[in-house]
Amino acid sequence: MGYGFRTLASSRPGSVTCLACREHARAEHLRLAGEIERLGGMPGAVITGARARQVAQHHRDLARRFSCGRGSGPDGV
Repeated sequence: MGYGFRTLASSRPGSVTCLACREHARAEHLRLAGEIERLGGMPGAVITGARARQVAQHHRDLARRFSCGRGSGPDGV
């Protein structure tokens, strides 16, 4: 997904206007949320399961904001 190379894009969902970039950011945040949640459940993890779920939810929220399109708020919501 995306352009296949690094670009300078905003991390604020409301500032990203390129559809391909928004879709890529959404997919990456969802992927990261899943990885964090899995790591938090592993024996010997340096992050608690509760903290992993909290961080994963934050990334799922960001993914949702990237998929919503530009809104009236500063972050596209």
